[in-house]
Amino acid sequence: MLPAIALIRRATSAHRIASVAACARQLATQAAAVDAQHRLDHDYIARTRQLLQDTRPALPRFAVQGETIKPLLSPSQFYAELKDNIRNAQRSITLAALYLGHNEDDLVAALSEALRSRPNLKLTLLLDSLRGTRDTGKGSSASLLHPLLKAYPNQVRISMYHTPDLSGFLKQVMPPRFNEGIGLMHMKVYAFDDTLIMSGANMSHDYFTDRQDRYIVFKNKDITEYYCDLVSTVASLSYSLKDKDNVFSLDMVNGVPDPVRDSKQFKQHATRTVRAFLTKWSNFQQSPKDDTYDTTLYPLVQMGPFNLRQDERVTLSMLEHILHPDEKQDPAKLFITSGYFNFEKRYSQTIIHSKVADVCLIAASPEANGFFNSAGISKYVPPAYTLIERRFFNDAKAAGNGERIKIEEYVRKGWTYHAKGLWVYPPKSSLPVMTTIGSPNFGYRSIVRDLEAQLFLVTSNPGLRKSLHEELSSLRQFAHPVTEATFEAPDRRVPVWVGSASRAIRTML
Repeated sequence: MLPAIALIRRATSAHRIASVAACARQLATQAAAVDAQHRLDHDYIARTRQLLQDTRPALPRFAVQGETIKPLLSPSQFYAELKDNIRNAQRSITLAALYLGHNEDDLVAALSEALRSRPNLKLTLLLDSLRGTRDTGKGSSASLLHPLLKAYPNQVRISMYHTPDLSGFLKQVMPPRFNEGIGLMHMKVYAFDDTLIMSGANMSHDYFTDRQDRYIVFKNKDITEYYCDLVSTVASLSYSLKDKDNVFSLDMVNGVPDPVRDSKQFKQHATRTVRAFLTKWSNFQQSPKDDTYDTTLYPLVQMGPFNLRQDERVTLSMLEHILHPDEKQDPAKLFITSGYFNFEKRYSQTIIHSKVADVCLIAASPEANGFFNSAGISKYVPPAYTLIERRFFNDAKAAGNGERIKIEEYVRKGWTYHAKGLWVYPPKSSLPVMTTIGSPNFGYRSIVRDLEAQLFLVTSNPGLRKSLHEELSSLRQFAHPVTEATFEAPDRRVPVWVGSASRAIRTML
């Protein structure tokens, strides 16, 4: 009996030893795989940073800690962050957007209280002149802000940029709203002391409640200073909101040509001014000092009216780097989102003809487009985007990339979609190492008509990479795949005339 028990014990012990050994081998294999993936990610990050650092003319480079950066996931979070920072700002508040909603009394009240309680606080506001003065019968951005300017004339500076491309006869005949298609101040920058929020969102009720966009918070003095300087530079080229006998007026800064009356001279002056800004900041080349500085930031501008195309040039270079690598390797994964599916031709061709494409494009469904069911001719804007999207879908299929290039549409009842940017995942990686955040939509008008600001972010910080992945996942939660059947649905049929019209006005979409 005893020998049998001993044999059983030996067998059990041997089985345990074998199990432990198997677990150890499995753990070692997993650790080796993690280490190998870490090296792949590190190499990809290094190549991406080198590409950005080798860009000429040189880009400014900011080294920061990933823990100081936080993506926000919802409009309500964005609004709460704005209000909190307004309450806490001690020295300066800088806000740049296309417009301020005419009924944003609470936001203006928060600004007023901050200015009243802190007499040394300075407020700089930059809006677009066309959108900011458009009155729908309920007021405009300018009329809402006018009392703030009157109450705190020594603390408040309100500027309104007007495109020089809308002048002369065109200025006289183009009606309000339609004239905005000629060009806008489209940058979205929100800065409070040493805190920066980069976004694509404007300051209005829908952007604070049910219009999905993107928003990333940076706690860093240097990058905040860069964007405050950018806003100040554009403000110096803009009309100033003034109070004249209790009525607001727009006056050009002394010595600056008027963009409407002296369009050509204004463009020359503006080009010199912005080039001087870019040259000054190109010398800012902050390098990581130690391992805690795991994230690098590269700010970019795009100002087509002044032939300043920094963002376009770098974005094209990055798409080539991601989708057309020099050597045979597993593809990186690329996600691009835009509220409006109207990618500029070179962007589209670079994506469509990639030989290692693993791309997902996310855009608004017709129901999530801000023009859906609008009055007048603008109700045909969503069908125009449908037509452009279908052409892209068919072109990708014809190039043999129908399976590797996917399109998804954001559909969420009662919500619209305005998010833009890209995320890059290294080969075989489950977390991104790069994203962009800012105002460009990757479309024609972002390149040739509007003033845009974007930031490229490259990071090895595990926490930030996870947060960026969660940000993308939160958007894709409401995204649905686009197939042939999508375009065959009765509600997606496009009137024949819209095709010709969309080609004619594509640079305005």
